[in-house]
Amino acid sequence: MQPFSLSSPLVLLGAPVAKDTDRVFEYCQDPLFERYLTVPWPYRLEHAEGFLGEYVPAGWMSDREYTWALRDPAGPELLGVIALRLTGESVAADASVHRVGSIGFWLGAPHRGRGLMPEAQRLVADWAFAAQIINVMHWECLLGNVASARAAWKSGFRYSGMGPSIAAYRDGSHPDSWQGHLCAEDDRSPQPGWPAEALAR
Repeated sequence: MQPFSLSSPLVLLGAPVAKDTDRVFEYCQDPLFERYLTVPWPYRLEHAEGFLGEYVPAGWMSDREYTWALRDPAGPELLGVIALRLTGESVAADASVHRVGSIGFWLGAPHRGRGLMPEAQRLVADWAFAAQIINVMHWECLLGNVASARAAWKSGFRYSGMGPSIAAYRDGSHPDSWQGHLCAEDDRSPQPGWPAEALAR
């Protein structure tokens, strides 16, 4: 698939480009990224170059992972990244087939707290469900990543529980994570059942 854009008055999702390299490198120096994300650490400039020049284009070409840069509709600055990875199919108890994708995202520290990530998740979910790319979206974050959990909660994800992360951490382990899911038919309103510690400010 060729990269394409998604937009709303609040956020523009478009293809990451080579000119974003320095900003990706800058944002990925955040100590929170070391603690909670799977990015390499220490994060070096060549990691940003490889991410934008190889990893992102390969995901689009293979139809395995679609990655967008978050930008303000009024300007070109990179604010963050959001990606949808196709993870396969599963058969539910009622014999229905679930096409599953996993959502992942991060925002640069100066841009947090503006409601950008719930809006970006809404845009990606609207597209993926309407195009029938998936009918279930999975989310997870390592325990303690309250910002990610609150973004998922605000986007209407239902809390699935706590368990080993599906995605491998940088050392190959699968530490405990909070997990949630969003189905195509869900109304996207914040759902009950989330643990208080996941939503604490």
